[in-house]
Amino acid sequence: MQAANANEITIIHAGWLLAKPGEAPLGRHSIVIRNDLVSELVEGFIDGAEFNDDGSVVQIVDLSDAFVLPGLIDSHVHLASAPAGTRQEILRSEADYALTAARHARITLRAGFTTVVDLGSVGNPGHESAIFGVRDAIRAGTLDGPRIISAGSPIAALGLSRSRLYRDEFANTIDMRSVCNGENDCRRAVREQVKRGADIIVFFNTGSLLSQNPVAQAMTNEEMRAIVVTAHALGRKVIADGHHAAGIAAALRAGADIIDSAHLYGDETFELFGKDQYLQSHIYGVVQAVGETPESLHDGLWGWLPDSVLLRLQEILLRPFAMMKAWESGIENLVYASDAGVYLWGKNAGDFVEFVNRGMPAMDAIRTATVNAAAMLGLQDQLGSIEPGKKADIIATGRNPLHDISALMEVRFVMRDGTVFRNDNISAAAVEGSQP
Repeated sequence: MQAANANEITIIHAGWLLAKPGEAPLGRHSIVIRNDLVSELVEGFIDGAEFNDDGSVVQIVDLSDAFVLPGLIDSHVHLASAPAGTRQEILRSEADYALTAARHARITLRAGFTTVVDLGSVGNPGHESAIFGVRDAIRAGTLDGPRIISAGSPIAALGLSRSRLYRDEFANTIDMRSVCNGENDCRRAVREQVKRGADIIVFFNTGSLLSQNPVAQAMTNEEMRAIVVTAHALGRKVIADGHHAAGIAAALRAGADIIDSAHLYGDETFELFGKDQYLQSHIYGVVQAVGETPESLHDGLWGWLPDSVLLRLQEILLRPFAMMKAWESGIENLVYASDAGVYLWGKNAGDFVEFVNRGMPAMDAIRTATVNAAAMLGLQDQLGSIEPGKKADIIATGRNPLHDISALMEVRFVMRDGTVFRNDNISAAAVEGSQP
């Protein structure tokens, strides 16, 4: 980590600059950064002599052979999780969760994601406090990692959707405050999460794909509405995390800001989205989870699951994914959400490749993790593009991702809040003659 001093100005020489995804990239530009903010964009490569009249130290970062773009935003991660875990969750300590999350946070930042939304976990003692602790340590500068927006614990209906079931004597010792039953109790659960430090509210509107018989709508319409109204009153946006068409429709009508996953969408699902409602859904995690044929059913990372569950995942794998179907339907409010934690960390950018391979233009794919994600989170004045007044969250690759989206799997430079966390040598030959 290379932090900028208060009186230090950093100037990045960008060979190609995608300042605002959706607009044409710029050639040979300088990005002037003061403290943690972008100050100005200047055509050409400047030496910075005019900026040190007041004694400021000017640092030049040479990315003249690189493709520069805004830091990426991943709106669905589980920092304390990893595939094929062997320890039972109930045996893990808060320290274990925190150390695991800290390691994954560093890997994620180095992969080019400067902001993530952690969707948490229900009924795992110590998990919530650990994530809040890692989030706060990163904010304070004592840990390397992306900016974390944490949901704490998702709100789940009692006994219906992903709320852990224990014998009473065990349940009494486990934190189940995010589990609710009825409108008033769901209001209580939202207030409890905000009180404990949640930046955003997540609730399960359907059953889990990993259940033998998942319910299509896990909460009543009134319970969902109570969650949304209470969260909005407390200044929190709401994500409805679920897969089935019935639960998605109910959550949209209840006013949820974001629909997550939506793998089992219906024919009318995408007609229900309002102009201020967003969809985020992953592909790469499902591709990694299960094989594509009956013979390879168990070949994925989740091959140990029962056949009935794997067949459900395989069915999802073989139909158009929700993000692609929504894009084809003309929905513009699409947001990048990897579900990192169900596959090996460091591959957070895998969904970009899946999007483009399935027909989405590379620019549209990049927008999902920049300008779209920032707008969804209400942070469009701070994040999502490289413009004066915004946070200096900047990454670079050695190849043009508009030509080869897999370049985003090989990020070579990462800056968050004006601090450099990664700066590998970028080969000039990789982008030489590469027009945007």
